[in-house]
Amino acid sequence: SDVANAVLDGADCVMLSAETATGSYPTEAVSMMNRVCLEAEAAVFSRQRMSDLANARKHVAFDLNESIAMGAVTAATNKHAVMIITLTSSGNSARLIAKYRPRCPIAVVTRSAQVGAACNLHHGCMPILYPYPKPADLPAEGTDGDERLRWALRQLREQNLVEEGDYVVLAHGWKTGVESLATYRVLAVGDSLEEMTAVGRPEAK
Repeated sequence: SDVANAVLDGADCVMLSAETATGSYPTEAVSMMNRVCLEAEAAVFSRQRMSDLANARKHVAFDLNESIAMGAVTAATNKHAVMIITLTSSGNSARLIAKYRPRCPIAVVTRSAQVGAACNLHHGCMPILYPYPKPADLPAEGTDGDERLRWALRQLREQNLVEEGDYVVLAHGWKTGVESLATYRVLAVGDSLEEMTAVGRPEAK
């Protein structure tokens, strides 16, 4: 169908139009479209798609943000991570990560309801609205990243989206004034958030 082909071609989202949008069975139409999307996505080889995207730009230098986004998706694939978590104020980091089509969902933690709503249109993005304002004594948006990460993981665990022993990938940055992906970490979720450890650094808390 057109819906399945759109998914296979890499569309971020699909929409109803014409008679399917104004017919007598809107709920059934959306339900069927969802089933088609899920089946089509299951047929996509994500690792090959990411490789194709990288090869298409092999003669073009990647900037830092692009490299970190691709690295985060590669790490999530290799570690069978259940979630990629990105902290964002503009949505740019979420869009870059979604570009490489990770197999796991992308939890987009943001203070902006507008940014969260926009990220719904990008592949695999699951916005989580962070309800607390940036503390006045913090010099930059990214400097409370660890606190936002702990809060996001708490929300994800309460919704049974991550659990003990799962791997998650965190991608975020600290550049003042401009959103910039500066690093990514592969984290193992422990019994409590305080026991969450960075892979390869078992002493880190």
